[in-house]
Amino acid sequence: MSAPQRLRPEPAAQADSATPTAISASGLPEGFRPTGAEDRLPSLLSYALAVDAGTDPTPEAAPARRAEAERLLHDWAYRRLHNQLERIRAEAAREALAGQRQPAGFMTVLAAVLAGLALFALLAWLAQAFGLSLPLPRG
Repeated sequence: MSAPQRLRPEPAAQADSATPTAISASGLPEGFRPTGAEDRLPSLLSYALAVDAGTDPTPEAAPARRAEAERLLHDWAYRRLHNQLERIRAEAAREALAGQRQPAGFMTVLAAVLAGLALFALLAWLAQAFGLSLPLPRG
């Protein structure tokens, strides 16, 4: 069994390198080179898609790969936005529920019903004691 390999370099190795190296896009074939800073990610992704597909990254294939890369980036951005909105909604719902008080329990509702019945019985007894009655229509 071989020794496990580290995915990240050791902190001492990072201290030796003074500046982090950035991936240069100038080594890309014609058609895949970015024209500006905002064009860099679609350019690199289109080149990666061409290499991943096993085709030669020719200038003729660049527009199709660029369109595919932009579509994939758009889909990713839409999914990320949707997931972020769902996370915000869930957090807002949790905060709204946390701000509400607990609903009345069974014993509280039972006590309220019994108090209402007792009040009704008291009023009915007082009405009968003073000779008050509701005129009921006779049919």
